[in-house]
Amino acid sequence: RPTMSASITSHRNPRVVAAAKLHRAKERRASGRTLVEGPHVLAEAYEAGVAVDVVFALESDTTGTQLAIDHHTDLLLVDDRGLSRVAGTDSPRGPVAVIEIPPFSPLDAPGLLVSWGVSDPGNVGTLIRTSTGFGWGFAFTTGTADPWSPRVLRAGAGAQFGARISPLGDLDDVEAAGYESVATVVSGGAHPAALRLERPAVLVGEEAAGLPPEVADKADHSVTIPMPGGTESLNAAVAAGIVLYALAEASGEMGGNGG
Repeated sequence: RPTMSASITSHRNPRVVAAAKLHRAKERRASGRTLVEGPHVLAEAYEAGVAVDVVFALESDTTGTQLAIDHHTDLLLVDDRGLSRVAGTDSPRGPVAVIEIPPFSPLDAPGLLVSWGVSDPGNVGTLIRTSTGFGWGFAFTTGTADPWSPRVLRAGAGAQFGARISPLGDLDDVEAAGYESVATVVSGGAHPAALRLERPAVLVGEEAAGLPPEVADKADHSVTIPMPGGTESLNAAVAAGIVLYALAEASGEMGGNGG
């Protein structure tokens, strides 16, 4: 379809207001829509075949406007105030687009990285990016930051569009899907490289509290990252990356194309 282009001078325009509401989880659930910001993430969405409803861009944003034109998407040119309202930040990196949230995936990836109530959007975005980088799926429980929130999408840098994302009820779901659960714990666990598992599911908990004790105790295995420097714990997403790498290398899955 041809691109519809229009200029909006008021940040109170109904389409601007409607898009800004997608920063609320309730609105995202009701509409099945979310927001992406920046040319790279928008390009990733287009490449993945995600439906893009409308693109908001500054008139000076030649990259953003061209993306909308090339993909025949409605384009609304806004001023700085309008773009800030849609993006939800004071200094947004346009363009900002309304997209359809892709459907969740079944639990069928070779490995699984599980966010057990990780609430920080930056950590969740990085966890998704990490799991995708290793070819694993990403699963999440109640209490986890919404994987499709604008803040998590920014942190994931577009990785969501190549990810296999699945909601998770409890450990029984992990077992039923044929995975061996691996709890990440601060102390007392095995060295991650000591495990050789065909279908691991690595469980990562909230940064401050870690995994709930009942979850860690019920898991098939537990691992602890050695830290000779004496640091008590690592950032949740950093720890997950180390554990995934160690498990993949122990299982002979690592090739020479890492970046």
